[in-house]
Amino acid sequence: MIMKIFVLVAILAGIYFFFKIKDKKQDEQKYADNEEVKAVEMKQDAVCGSYVEETTKYKVRLHDKIYYFCSEECKNQFIDENTNH
Repeated sequence: MIMKIFVLVAILAGIYFFFKIKDKKQDEQKYADNEEVKAVEMKQDAVCGSYVEETTKYKVRLHDKIYYFCSEECKNQFIDENTNH
């Protein structure tokens, strides 16, 4: 009886590890084939100093330089501090 249980556990463990390894290989292949996975350059927020992706929608061009921001609030603060009214 104990031998049958041991064999059953061994078979189930083998099946489990087979599918786990198979899924891992599929995930690795998916990322290897995906040309859209690209590193995004990080830029420092000119107001609060946090880092944001270069693709952020909060950015301002001033004197031929682009400034990046983490939020609308930081962007507006920068504009207020750096423009003549």
